[in-house]
Amino acid sequence: MIRIFSLTLFLFATSLVFGQAPQVMDNFPVNQKNNAEVDGDIRVTFDTPLDLSTVAYGNFKVFGRWSGPAELSFSMSNDNKTVEMTPFEPFMYGEWITVSLTKSIKSESGENMEHAYVWNFWTETRQTVSASDYPLVKTIELRQGNEGLLQAYGAYAGDLNNDGYSDLTVVNETSDDLRILLNDGTGDYTDFEIIPMGDATPSPNEGADFDNDGEIDLAVCTAHDNELRVLYGDGSGTLGDMDEMTTGMNARGLGVIDFDGDGNDDIVIANRGSSNLSLFQNDGFGNFTSSTMNPTGEGESGLVVTDFNNDGIQDLIIGMFTSNEVLVMEGDGNMGFTETAHSAVDGASWMLGAGDLNGDGFVDVVSANSSSDNVAVLINDTNGDFLPPTYLTETFATFPLAIDLGDLDGDGDLDVVTSYYSSSNYVIFYNDGSGVFTTGPSLDAGTHASCAILHDRDNDGDLDITGTDEGDDIVLLFDNNAEPVATNDFSISLINKVSPNPFSQSIQIEISEACEDCTVSIYNNLGILIRTMQVDTSTNLEWNGRDINGQKVPAGLYFFKIGNDDIFETQKVLFID
Repeated sequence: MIRIFSLTLFLFATSLVFGQAPQVMDNFPVNQKNNAEVDGDIRVTFDTPLDLSTVAYGNFKVFGRWSGPAELSFSMSNDNKTVEMTPFEPFMYGEWITVSLTKSIKSESGENMEHAYVWNFWTETRQTVSASDYPLVKTIELRQGNEGLLQAYGAYAGDLNNDGYSDLTVVNETSDDLRILLNDGTGDYTDFEIIPMGDATPSPNEGADFDNDGEIDLAVCTAHDNELRVLYGDGSGTLGDMDEMTTGMNARGLGVIDFDGDGNDDIVIANRGSSNLSLFQNDGFGNFTSSTMNPTGEGESGLVVTDFNNDGIQDLIIGMFTSNEVLVMEGDGNMGFTETAHSAVDGASWMLGAGDLNGDGFVDVVSANSSSDNVAVLINDTNGDFLPPTYLTETFATFPLAIDLGDLDGDGDLDVVTSYYSSSNYVIFYNDGSGVFTTGPSLDAGTHASCAILHDRDNDGDLDITGTDEGDDIVLLFDNNAEPVATNDFSISLINKVSPNPFSQSIQIEISEACEDCTVSIYNNLGILIRTMQVDTSTNLEWNGRDINGQKVPAGLYFFKIGNDDIFETQKVLFID
């Protein structure tokens, strides 16, 4: 008994000396929530107090699929166990959000997290009292002059110029280029910029922040070749420098993942032709190291990155075009993956979508099966596998090759939109909240419907549909015109101005007359509040680059949050010493 008691004391003393690695106990919004507030806070609670020096942007990252990297301020509570992150600007309505915590987060006693912790949620859309018929409000021609086939396969709807509106980057396979269409602030697009891609046949694409500069970058791979391109954005509305890397053959799926927990966005490519995965590990400065992984099954095509088993670690969900199946590779947070769930599907899985379809908090999967003209709905059984699939079909809708999810009717669940290449239409399937779907409107394309992008194009709080047609090389703008429950104004702007930017001595802040009882809160690039200025009777303020104590701040990036409790906007400024 004495020896056992002594051993117990020794182990207890050892735990005090070596400390405790922090583990996440709770997060908000919860994983896979479908209707989080666009301007709500994000919280995560640990089992032990944190080292406050590690609570900073870079260790805590939030990325909106369309709005891009979120600028954050941080506050602590619960004896430094709970971190509250407040985005400076609201997210876009109906978009997919990724929250990432890195292994560099430490406990008060100096222990690092054992692995990264990541979760996803969707933002709300406004509720409607009637279904929409989605009228076609505009068709945009992408060909110029005597141009031939571009083959406009799809588009990325990220905000490239930071004006709060969803832009379009259209990917063209045959002309080997990208065409950037900037939103004019009303949900319309006029002229476009052409970004040559070389001989690359670009196709699958996804946005991320690969160089950690706070701006949206774009990864694009080649559906008919073996190349990956990463293009870097600077926030001005274009994409500049481009890195080129080699993948397997026929790179049909692309996912962004931090598979080593260092806070840098890595890339996974599903190669249909060589039937394997290409992994690209990012050092945070745009330099990538490649490796290969070979899952079972044949014809890796569709790819989704999310947490399948709710352990806070990102997993890979892969659609197999040749072997007609969907499989899950669960991650360990340290570059390791293990095959777990498998499900046969009726047809060649071309593209996947993922989200919680039945409200149980676990991610489910939909697969566009091109060879059998159906969509497989795969419900997570919450024990690491799938329930038997059910299928969605529509008469005369043939060759489904693209699929996406979103809450089109604002009822708090995820609906499905499928693009049918041969019948040239986009079909909406409405979810009743339990993962059971009814067929909604069919929207006509031109010759070959390629992709449907779900985004709040006009910032009115509901999801619109933007289609691409790779036969006619057009973009089709379908408007969600359903009657809203409420008539809130979702697009108020204060239109404050700062100049000059960049600045070296002082910067002038012109406050909108619409901003009553406004304050200007100034944050550094770590999200730490360094100074607050109150707007009195004057509509102009000046900041001389000094903090609340009168000390000159170092050169770098700063954020102005201008507004009041009801409405605010942010401005990004660069201080040059």
